[in-house]
Amino acid sequence: ELSGEGDPVPELIQDEPAEVAKDISAEEVTTEVEALAENEFEAPPEGDDMSVAPEYIEEAPQLSVGEGQFEFYGQIFELHVQQLIKLKGTGGTRRFEVLVRDAHADNEFGVAPERVLQDVHDPSANSDLDRIVVEQLVSWMGVNRAVWENEPSSFSINVGMGTIADPKFASFVASTLKGHKVPAKALGFEISEKSCIEQVRDVDQFIQACEKIGCHVVLDDFTLHHSAMRWLGSPALKFLKLEPKITSIAMKERVPQAIVVAIAQASKVLGLSCVAKRVDTPAVRDWLSAVGLDYAQGFLLDQPRALLKLAAESRK
Repeated sequence: ELSGEGDPVPELIQDEPAEVAKDISAEEVTTEVEALAENEFEAPPEGDDMSVAPEYIEEAPQLSVGEGQFEFYGQIFELHVQQLIKLKGTGGTRRFEVLVRDAHADNEFGVAPERVLQDVHDPSANSDLDRIVVEQLVSWMGVNRAVWENEPSSFSINVGMGTIADPKFASFVASTLKGHKVPAKALGFEISEKSCIEQVRDVDQFIQACEKIGCHVVLDDFTLHHSAMRWLGSPALKFLKLEPKITSIAMKERVPQAIVVAIAQASKVLGLSCVAKRVDTPAVRDWLSAVGLDYAQGFLLDQPRALLKLAAESRK
């Protein structure tokens, strides 16, 4: 409780007595502002340079946006692709996952787009980024048609929770495909099992929209969770990508091994392709092939490269 007793309240120390402002009418203020607007600032005398550049501030380097690159919240990114490698047989359609990478990174990855999305705290940023990726990819496909027509190819894009919840995203995809005359079957979207658990209604609507457009769907990080089961019969669903934590220990532990074998066999009954991610040793690749998986993905099998290089490789 406050009381009048105790230490005295310290007085403010002023070097000079504060000047009491006189009353100014609203009319006087308006007149003064109008005068400033008309005259702005008095021009400095000739030869007198009034501008002083602060010496302690260093200008941030301006990153240039090159061909195949795009700017997103001040960061320059470019599209890369990584091919899914068939474990048995050859030929057929080439399957690529589209990756977003820091265009000016000194190392392999640089600034991840997920970090930018966390920093901006904008609910629509996720959908904005995925729209840019769709536009960049489909535009490239329209220009480099021979690359994916001569060697039939399809591309899948990871979409985040914000994109799945965006009711206008599907119509944007449809109009972009139509504008560049790219068939919908050449484009797919990867939805994480986590989204299937936390966004049941949004995922349901998103997959239905993909069915109507003709784009395929990939269930990513699949673990046989019951929440994802409801979409296994969707005509749009074409691939199951297994959670890499399961496949990485499946050769050592029986329960993960049983899950991998069960998914591989179930995918065959359902007419789906089963994919293992982050395959980093020949032994794991061979075991996955033996138990019936269709594709493997990892740095051991195919190094990601810029989308532009894919066109250059096909011309060789």
